[in-house]
Amino acid sequence: MKTYVGFIAFLLTFPFTYGQENPSFYSLKSHYGFIISHSEEVKPVSQTNPWGIQLEYSRLKISDKAWKTCYCYGRTGLSFAYFNYANPDVLGSSYNLLYFVEPYFAYKGPLKFSLRGSIGATYLDKTFDAETNPENLLFSSHFSFYLALSLNLSYHLNNKYAINLSANYNHISNGGQKQPNKGMNFPTLSVGIDRMIDFEPLQPKPDELRDHSRSRKYYLGSFYSLRSSSREAEATNHLLIGLNAGVLQPLSVINGVNGGIELWYDYSDEEIARRDMLDDSAFSSAITLGHHFKVGNFYFLQQFGIYVTRPENIQPRWLYQRYSLWYSFGKSKRWTIGGSMIAYGKVADHMDFRLMYILN
Repeated sequence: MKTYVGFIAFLLTFPFTYGQENPSFYSLKSHYGFIISHSEEVKPVSQTNPWGIQLEYSRLKISDKAWKTCYCYGRTGLSFAYFNYANPDVLGSSYNLLYFVEPYFAYKGPLKFSLRGSIGATYLDKTFDAETNPENLLFSSHFSFYLALSLNLSYHLNNKYAINLSANYNHISNGGQKQPNKGMNFPTLSVGIDRMIDFEPLQPKPDELRDHSRSRKYYLGSFYSLRSSSREAEATNHLLIGLNAGVLQPLSVINGVNGGIELWYDYSDEEIARRDMLDDSAFSSAITLGHHFKVGNFYFLQQFGIYVTRPENIQPRWLYQRYSLWYSFGKSKRWTIGGSMIAYGKVADHMDFRLMYILN
């Protein structure tokens, strides 16, 4: 499973600040793509071309307050997408309800360039079954997570209609809650049309709205997740609870490096050790090092974690990757919420929710 799409799992934190001055978009898209064979086990069922239809509603934020969230104009909205995986007996279809954030990077003139992150829930009508559907190693839960990243080009015919072309990277996984969980990565190309209401040409914002501070910051927080001690079952969820702390050092307006520590106790590991009579503790600790982007109130972090202590019989690997998205809120922007995905190479292990406090 390709892990670099994990960072968009937590874009739900983008605020809805609707107002009458915000233009509305009603959109229709069609998709066509292919499935990436990311392991030999899934190659036999990955030789198809998924297709889909997507309906969506969104608003374009134009206020100064909304612009300061990412130092850009951006759309937020909801969409429903249907995908058919062109293998009805094994993979079937999915029905996806999504929330998306789409910041604009070029908006002058009729041609617009934007980047979209989507997150949501999916219902899969075909899943793994050892007797009736043993070939489907991609999906084992009817309800799973859907993540996507899209590069979009939009051409405005006038202030009412626009046509768009998008390259999309789509990912479906149950977040490690049940096995097998190879997950599906399927790029698609989409074309669509937008019907716009109350749209006016966008104007540049003044530079004084930007915060160019490069002061070092420190963070202290906690994180929580649910894991299963029996990956074949969905009902045996156990709490994972942890603490993290570290430093964020800006290098430029949006780039920085970071380092920290993580400590956590995993009750699913405790249950595995008890069940399998292993001499292992459920406590883990690690040092993290990485890079981050800061855009407005958002932090996107890519980190390597090096274990100091771990249950070695349960977790033999000593190095992991973590992809996190944080959003700072409140008047002081010190409180931060978000989440992360931990992965080992190509395999995503689990996601968590995070609450932190940032100090200057």
